[in-house]
Amino acid sequence: MSGKAHLDAVILDIAAQAQFNPPRQRRPAMRFWQQPAQQLPIRVRPVRGETLISYVFRLAAANDLDRPTILLGALGRPTIGLTRYLLDKDYEVALNQHSLRRLETFTGTPVAQLRTALPSLHRSRDALPADIPAIHPYRTGNLRDHCDHCIARIPGRPRVKVHPLLFAQLCRRHRRWLDPGMARVTRQVDLTNTPEIITAHRRYGRLHAANRDHEWTREQFTQAIWIVMDWARPSYRDSPRLHARWTDRGHALGTFHGPFTPSPLLVFPEAVALAEILCDLEWRRHVAMVEEIDMTNFYRHIAQRLDEPRAFADWLPRPRTVLGRGGFRSTVNALQQWIAQHRHKHLQIRTEFWQRHRASYTRTPFPEIRHFK
Repeated sequence: MSGKAHLDAVILDIAAQAQFNPPRQRRPAMRFWQQPAQQLPIRVRPVRGETLISYVFRLAAANDLDRPTILLGALGRPTIGLTRYLLDKDYEVALNQHSLRRLETFTGTPVAQLRTALPSLHRSRDALPADIPAIHPYRTGNLRDHCDHCIARIPGRPRVKVHPLLFAQLCRRHRRWLDPGMARVTRQVDLTNTPEIITAHRRYGRLHAANRDHEWTREQFTQAIWIVMDWARPSYRDSPRLHARWTDRGHALGTFHGPFTPSPLLVFPEAVALAEILCDLEWRRHVAMVEEIDMTNFYRHIAQRLDEPRAFADWLPRPRTVLGRGGFRSTVNALQQWIAQHRHKHLQIRTEFWQRHRASYTRTPFPEIRHFK
């Protein structure tokens, strides 16, 4: 038999075998989220306010998994690719009901207990499929690290990310400020030598709890910080007592910030005191309704709350002189800008009130305070 004939015979034989013995089709490998969930050997307690990614990564590290994303991907089918850098880029994860039950199984902790510590479990994504376990990593802002001293007590000193609005800016146990952005530094700040900041933080917590509209309260506090920081820069000339107080506090904080370069943390106690006034609806009505000549009581109240003399109250309504390209010019200070905006907002109510008051020659009461929020 020639070589060509032999080759043809081999080809025919292989074709015949393939006809009677077709190749087996390989089943695709199961994904981690498709495999049955089992409780992990080592349980990890979540930190109050912790992000779900931070908690899952710590749980994976405690159980010696090769990659923390393995456990995250085992919760459900992700909508984006999973990498270990999600923790550094301030990502959070939303779960559907199937993936939430898998998290409960992996951790060995009831869902109700997990929800008290992990804020993201209170959010659900309607876009996630309802028939399979699924997760949606999404980017969120303003996450920060947990207290360094508290982390030192956790084996391995892991990195713990927490939500700022649901976790205090201050660790009272170790007297550390946890928000470096507010201190305008890259580290947590020791408050051992500044107990007035700790006291002010407690007062701000009470103010926050007393108002149901937390977003509005934070807006007034932001306004107060802006106003007080505007006072700090010329304080060496206009308010020497405040200038000395802020200088000493800057040295105690060790953040290289003083009255000339103030940070929100430096003026935090004074900003909280002013925020309490700005959130007081009685004083907001007073500022909105009285005539300009009667604003003196408002300035004196601010001076009293800040433990400043009467001269400070007299300085508050004055314009500030600054040096520009064309020479010296007068500018309205930050408090006056807030007053002007507030009075303009309620201009119609004030105008109509004084027209009725002067026409009737009677003592007409101001409108209810609920109108001046």
